Amino acid sequence: MKLDLTGLHIDITEGIENYTKERIKKLESFFDDNTICHVTFSSNKGVHHVDVRIEYKGRTYLAVDESNDLYQGLERTTHKIEGQARKVKTALEKKRRSGIDDKTLDSMSIEQALEGEE
Repeated sequence: MKLDLTGLHIDITEGIENYTKERIKKLESFFDDNTICHVTFSSNKGVHHVDVRIEYKGRTYLAVDESNDLYQGLERTTHKIEGQARKVKTALEKKRRSGIDDKTLDSMSIEQALEGEE
């Protein structure tokens, strides 16, 4: 996965970059090598804002967190993205098992894929 880091009112140090790579590496099992992960860090009056956005196969995975600790905020956002990716993967696997072909499945939105679960 390719990583794009942006810092608004904050310098991206080597420590922040290394920790971000370590956390994002855990998400690689859900996404291709060509997927771009945009991570934006900003700071305002001691409150750190972390925004993680991944666009993959027509879907956008987005997580935002505000925290006093930048590293804790990054950990929570990656955990949120992982939950979203697991939900989509589970829904798609259920649809595949029910007999919908892959071409139709890829064109479906996640809401449409999840409708059959309930």
